[in-house]
Amino acid sequence: MSEKGKNSEGAFQYLVGVLEEAVQEGADSVGLEREGGDLMVVQYSKRSGLAQGPVPKELEQALVDEIIHRAGLAHTSRGEIQIDLAGRDYRVIVDERDDWGESAFNLLLKKSTKRRK
Repeated sequence: MSEKGKNSEGAFQYLVGVLEEAVQEGADSVGLEREGGDLMVVQYSKRSGLAQGPVPKELEQALVDEIIHRAGLAHTSRGEIQIDLAGRDYRVIVDERDDWGESAFNLLLKKSTKRRK
């Protein structure tokens, strides 16, 4: 596997882990935004946000690229990722915004209404 493929797979596995943790914690969405030079993960629920810490530096760019690719954000600021989290199908609605020249994301977690067969 190429280095880019390894980075892509590692970034996707990291994303799945972050989203599964958010689901288990009861979060409604996850934010990825720059703070002090780091790409921070923040879980949001109805009343509050809880910072989970920075994305590892070696995964930052690969994670941003993976989100853009999987959500189809090349020419739009809103997209969707279909994903299995903690044994359930989810639609993750992805909104990208510019945060002082850097990409920031809100990933809204929606349980899929479709049942698996």
